[in-house]
Amino acid sequence: MNVSRSALVVAAVLFVAVAATGGAVGQSADPVTLTVSVVDQDGDAVGGATVEGSWETESGETGSASGSTASNGQVLLDVPEGSTVELDVDDDTYVRNRPLEIENATARGVELGVTRSGTATVSVVDDRNRSQADARVVVREDGRSVDRGETGSDGVYETVRLERGTYNVTVVKPGYYETEREVTVSLNTETTVAIERGTVTLDVRALDDHFDPPEPIETGAVRVSSSVFDGEVSVTEGTASLNVPVNAAYTVEVVKDGYDASSERIRVRESAASVNATAQRTPALSVTPANERVLVGETTRVTVRNAYDEPVSGVTVEVDGDEVGETDERGEIDVPISSAGDRTIVARDGDVESEPATVEGVETADEADGNDTDGNGTDGDDAGATDDGAPGFGVVAAVLALLAAAGAAGRLRDR
Repeated sequence: MNVSRSALVVAAVLFVAVAATGGAVGQSADPVTLTVSVVDQDGDAVGGATVEGSWETESGETGSASGSTASNGQVLLDVPEGSTVELDVDDDTYVRNRPLEIENATARGVELGVTRSGTATVSVVDDRNRSQADARVVVREDGRSVDRGETGSDGVYETVRLERGTYNVTVVKPGYYETEREVTVSLNTETTVAIERGTVTLDVRALDDHFDPPEPIETGAVRVSSSVFDGEVSVTEGTASLNVPVNAAYTVEVVKDGYDASSERIRVRESAASVNATAQRTPALSVTPANERVLVGETTRVTVRNAYDEPVSGVTVEVDGDEVGETDERGEIDVPISSAGDRTIVARDGDVESEPATVEGVETADEADGNDTDGNGTDGDDAGATDDGAPGFGVVAAVLALLAAAGAAGRLRDR
């Protein structure tokens, strides 16, 4: 009985342990010990330095450990076996520009080389010896960046602590040529870098991308702006050209009445550049009724066109605020005129609304026959055409005309 109770207690303890570790008992990598020896540039042991280790296992688990070196420059760090470990040093005197990476960690000795640290104070001036704020400073070692930042309001940038040695320092600012200088960093190095203004040519093509392929916008202007430049130049035969400061990012857009521009972004460096700037006509709709007067109860054909004078399908058409339907693939719709007087026709596509067109509803065929849509005192080819094809006044007027003709013929026979 006591044995059974003991077995139950042991089982319960094991269950709790497994649950507390998320079921990971026996799955974590076994620890191995790295013996890290910290030595300076002369190969001498460095005692009292803090070594920091961080790792990631194959399963994605991360962790870290640290310790201080003894007088012999050594420190022991336990890390997961097989993990990738990065070792760095935190010390007031010594530094590494980059951590030391160890792959597939095993129990072994590792030498961590460090170098006495120094800093560089970089003062940036222009060709008139004026301090330049917001200049970007990049410090490279063997082509790799080890530090970067921007000058303050006083035109000065101080690097982080670096290994003492020789570096390439590059300075650039919008509107100025990039300047590179070799700098030897010691305990406290000071250097001045002078930068020079420069410009290059920027060619802009103004294009209407409503068309495929886009077509040139022959006239208008192009506006180019950045933190160091803001200018506008006329477009000639679809192109514009201007000189802009080097090493800057620009916003380019077409400026033309009746057009909505799309802003383009381009970074101009130190050689001539070109960019396409696109725009399209401001969305618009126009309504053209086939008739000026329509017999009440008949219809008139209405054509809806866009800003490019192209027929537009799927556009909602309203008469006096009431929707009557949508245009077909030819941009047309037959609009009923249900009452006498001026009827207002409007086309609407989303937020775009046409200017209103007016059609007069009339009660008699004689009134409807007064349509004149081609401007020469006579009806145009389609003037007044309705669903039955009769000019001006529709089915009722056509029947009346036929009856009148038949009556006239009868009178002639009676004679």
